Amino acid sequence: MKITASSNSVAYGEPGIFRGYFSFAAPSLSGYTWPLCEIRGDRDGPRLCISAGVHVNEVAAIEAAVRLQKLFDPQRIRGSVSIIPLVNQPALYKYSEYVCPLDEKNINFSFPGDPNGSFSEILCDAIMNEWCLGADCYVDMHGGDLRENVSKFTIFQRADDPALDERARRMAMCFDAELVVGLPAAHMSKPGRPPTAFATRSRLAIMSEAGANGIVDEASVQFHVDGILNVARTLGILDTTFTEFGRARVPCDDYIWVACPTDGEFHSEVEPGDRILKGQRLGTIRDLFGETVAEIAAQETGFLLWRITHPSIPKGSPVLAIAVEERAVHRSPGDILTP
Repeated sequence: MKITASSNSVAYGEPGIFRGYFSFAAPSLSGYTWPLCEIRGDRDGPRLCISAGVHVNEVAAIEAAVRLQKLFDPQRIRGSVSIIPLVNQPALYKYSEYVCPLDEKNINFSFPGDPNGSFSEILCDAIMNEWCLGADCYVDMHGGDLRENVSKFTIFQRADDPALDERARRMAMCFDAELVVGLPAAHMSKPGRPPTAFATRSRLAIMSEAGANGIVDEASVQFHVDGILNVARTLGILDTTFTEFGRARVPCDDYIWVACPTDGEFHSEVEPGDRILKGQRLGTIRDLFGETVAEIAAQETGFLLWRITHPSIPKGSPVLAIAVEERAVHRSPGDILTP
């Protein structure tokens, strides 16, 4: 990585607070630079990497990444905390939903990437193998694109590796979430999110989600901030009191995407975080004369993970997702009460 320090920064790699910009080594990424804040303690210790802005409209997560830069004191931490507040640089000020405008790919589903692939794939490879190299944990923060409302939840990947699974679950439990989704090991056979890609290499990454409609709401920002600080405490970077938990942190096995069955106007009857029953009507699709043309029913009992908020939805587009409550007991005694 090529790194340039700002005027109010220590030299990169030195104890203190580094502020500046960097570029990745890959020639295909050379036209862009990324903002970087890295806080390095006087004492050696773990390395935590934090990012936001894979989806540029998920602004609660971006705001959390900005605030976190001022919450780590280099004289009081062990190790280092590295923060990229906005990953999807080509989408900045373009407000692209979900995708990178250079290749129309969703960065979030392009991991582990490909050094010989498209821009998004090369970027994912660089995130994993340059910036996050040697990291003890990577947390990618998300939450609520322009037409989405998401519950407060976290995602980790199960890898059929008991030690790694336990560490990943413990980090995901650091957030005061409504739902904690442990993706089944079957996800590891295809490209996907950071938790999945990192797990295929016996490395640790999780995701946090909170926010809605491209709005900076304080509750969602604080969800991300408090969760990250708890992750840092769990790693041993911080030696301070854990934030208290007020939500259920219901363990879930997986989640189901539900597609819109026909063109129309979606009217939801449930909200993110609501418990739903198999067969329950979750909403209707109406035409522009107000007539119901389709109903959407729950395929499984679980919880509403997120839903689309803009009523106009084309056939086949995802309209909501259902988190399926854990069927087997994966948790360790007491891990619902402590991270």
